[in-house]
Amino acid sequence: MPDDADELILKMQHLEAQARAQQEARARQAGGERLKSAAQKLADESRKELEEAEAAEKAAADRAEAQEARARVVKARARLQFALDRMDEAERREWEAVQAEARAETHAQLAEDPLFKKT
Repeated sequence: MPDDADELILKMQHLEAQARAQQEARARQAGGERLKSAAQKLADESRKELEEAEAAEKAAADRAEAQEARARVVKARARLQFALDRMDEAERREWEAVQAEARAETHAQLAEDPLFKKT
C-alpha cells in the first residue's frame, strides 16, 4: 500500500512538473514571437533608413551636408544593429521554449512510465 501511494505521489509530481514546463514553453514562445516580430519591423525600418542615409551621404559628399548625412548613417547602422540583436534574443527565447517543451514531454513520459507501476 505505501508503494502505491509513493507511486501516485511521484506521478503527480511529474504531472505537475509537466504542466509547469508546458506553461513556461507557451510563455517563452509567445514572448519570443512578439519580440521577433517587433525586431523584424525595426530591422526593416532601419535598413530603409540606412539606405536613405547612405544615399544622402553620397549626394552630399562634397558639401557641408556630408557631416549631417554621415551622422544619419551612423545612427541608422546603430539602430539596425540593435534590431538584429533583438532578433538574436528572440531566437534564444524560441530555443528556451523548445527546451521547456522537451522537459514537459519528459515529465509526461515519466508520469506514465510502466516501471513505476508494480504488477
